[in-house]
Amino acid sequence: MSNTVPSNLYPMPTPKPGHRFVPAKVGATEDTSVIVLIEDPTWCTEDHVDEPVRDLSDLMHRGDEALLKVPTFSYGAYPIQMFAWVEADPAAREPEFRAAHITMQDGGGNNYCHLTPAMAEKLADDAIGFASELRHQARIARQANQAAGDSDPCMDEALRRVRGGAA
Repeated sequence: MSNTVPSNLYPMPTPKPGHRFVPAKVGATEDTSVIVLIEDPTWCTEDHVDEPVRDLSDLMHRGDEALLKVPTFSYGAYPIQMFAWVEADPAAREPEFRAAHITMQDGGGNNYCHLTPAMAEKLADDAIGFASELRHQARIARQANQAAGDSDPCMDEALRRVRGGAA
């Protein structure tokens, strides 16, 4: 048996830093799809086999999703939701879409915003300021409710009993 390497074998390339090779399913139908190895950013959490694409140029990279749910005591469980994830479209014409960027979407799925890392950091700073103002408003509302007392005299008595340890 010979130890020579056949001339039609090529060494596996090394992925770029911050990337790895993963399988992806590409094809128009299940019968014509093939599994190929793609260079995938390490932050990408897409399963490119479970989420097949028709053409390799349709392939997108997406990271884990961050979610903010705004609760309410009135209608609906979460009428306001915001989602954000890291995304890149390697086949996009615009360099901003080819580069890793942050995509945000409203809960209805109708509105999208695309942010550069610098824009996302500025938005995060603004959100921290918003959160601080929201805490301030919560303190104001809490103090206003304490100053007004309980609104219903029957409820006042029931609350006094519960607060006093009586049922």
